[in-house]
Amino acid sequence: MWKKFKEAVWPNDGTEKYPFADKQVEINAQTLTLRKAKLTDVDDLMEIQTSIYDKPAPWPEDIVTMEIRNRNALYLVLSDNEHVVAFIGLSFSAGRETHITNFAILPSYQKFGLGHLLLNQVFDYSKQYGFNRMSLEVDITNQEAIDLYEAFGFETRLVHEKYYFRNHHDALEMVVEL
Repeated sequence: MWKKFKEAVWPNDGTEKYPFADKQVEINAQTLTLRKAKLTDVDDLMEIQTSIYDKPAPWPEDIVTMEIRNRNALYLVLSDNEHVVAFIGLSFSAGRETHITNFAILPSYQKFGLGHLLLNQVFDYSKQYGFNRMSLEVDITNQEAIDLYEAFGFETRLVHEKYYFRNHHDALEMVVEL
């Protein structure tokens, strides 16, 4: 049974269930590459997390690696050719709902529209593959993120009490129809 599960989630045949073509984007007079995350990006993703969250990082390295390998997930990164500066993780369910699993931007790249760009990409991508709803959880104290999600039409579905293990903060579970 484990072998069947493993093959379904992490196939060895090289097939991509959710492919993504690289794109060049111009943000604040800088050209960035929008592409699917690679295993070689894990260190950069961990660095971004530790630059914006208190330690420990909310997603440990082994989980980030597992998510990048997961064929039912898509991690997109924005790279300046040397390092990843932002990323967003999306999981796909059989229920036609996608779920933003992780979303972070280096502080020095915040306030330039990268969050809007990444959200627009996952909205378009989800619709392209026939998904009709997107969800996420956000720390109830992260008002900037909540404002961004509400600007994209997300509404609070419920509150998860003491959801985050690092700080025991509550999380809003938010959802938007695509």
